[in-house]
Parts: sequence; structure tokens; C-alpha cells
Amino acid sequence: MSSGLDIQSVREHYRHLSDNELIHIATQDAVGMTPQAQQVIREEVERRKLDTGLLRAVEAQNQEKYTVEQIDYYCQLIRDLDCPACGSTDRLNATMSMEVMSFLVFTHHRKKLHVACPACLDKANNNALAKSVSLGWWGFPWGIVRTIQAITHNVSNKKTNHLDTPNEFLRGFALSSIGQLETYKDDREKLQQVIGG
Repeated sequence: MSSGLDIQSVREHYRHLSDNELIHIATQDAVGMTPQAQQVIREEVERRKLDTGLLRAVEAQNQEKYTVEQIDYYCQLIRDLDCPACGSTDRLNATMSMEVMSFLVFTHHRKKLHVACPACLDKANNNALAKSVSLGWWGFPWGIVRTIQAITHNVSNKKTNHLDTPNEFLRGFALSSIGQLETYKDDREKLQQVIGG
């Protein structure tokens, strides 16, 4: 296939998407998009008269490298929001909780990222810890192994919940959500939705 035909196919595909589908692609699924596909999205956003922040989102997701300062800028946008769990105005951060549940020969473990105030992050780690301690041991052999991992994981991650600066979990979340954060950086309500509140 010639590149002209490929671009025309991409153009037709985007033309048939709903606004919400196009917004989703521009804010969350544009990583690795070719310059030609980025141009097609630009044309479609302009044709539909959608928010030009979508174009910044596509560019942000395709920027090759970010400095710590750039990532911390996006973290600051998040840290200034209200806690999505309790509404507190304490500075937000993030944590990863791990919980384990076992049923004789079956052991299930799950990790979950939380963005919230330090008190709610502690609560998330404590809840995962309590669930793992009470329900994790009962599977053989992985229940014991995974439960020990969950205890270590939750206790260790709790230590970063109260940092005065963004922790690595928040930096990772900001980097993975950079398209949405760039698009909605001037819209507090939309940013609140990005973090789940």
C-alpha cells in the first residue's frame, strides 16, 4: 500500500469516530503516533472545532524525554487538587497498595495505584495490609509468599505517603496521564476526574 492510501485510510477512520472517541485517542492513546497520524488528528480537531488542548496532549504523549522538573510541574497540578476519596485539601500524593486473597490452592494478588491525600493513602495501604494478613496465607504455596510480599510492599510504600515532594508513584501516574493533564491543565474539574474524584 502506498503511504497516500494509508493516510487516507487513517483520515477516514478518524472522521468516523465520535467526538468522545477522538478525545480519548488524543488524550490517552496517542503514544507512538506517527507525525502523519498526528497531522490527521490535528486536522480533525480543527475541523470539529474541539479544544486545542487535545493537540498539546498528542504532542505531550510523543515527546521523547521529560525532565524531572517537567514531570513535577504535572505533579503539582495534581497535588493542588482535592482528595478524591475524602475531599481534603491536603497535598496529594500517590501509593501502590497490594492485597492478597487465598483459597486453598488458588491465590489472587492485586496491585492498585491510589492518588489521594496522605491520610487516605495510609488507609489504602492499611486496608490492603489487613486484607492480606487475614485472607492471604491460606493458599499453598503462593499464599504465604504473596502475603509476605504484600506486607513488605504496603509497609514500604506507606513511608512515601507523607513526603513534601511528589513521590515516584505520583511521578509515574503523571507521566502515564500526561495527555489528559496537558489537555485539562486549566480545568480543575476535569483534572479532578482524571485522578478519580
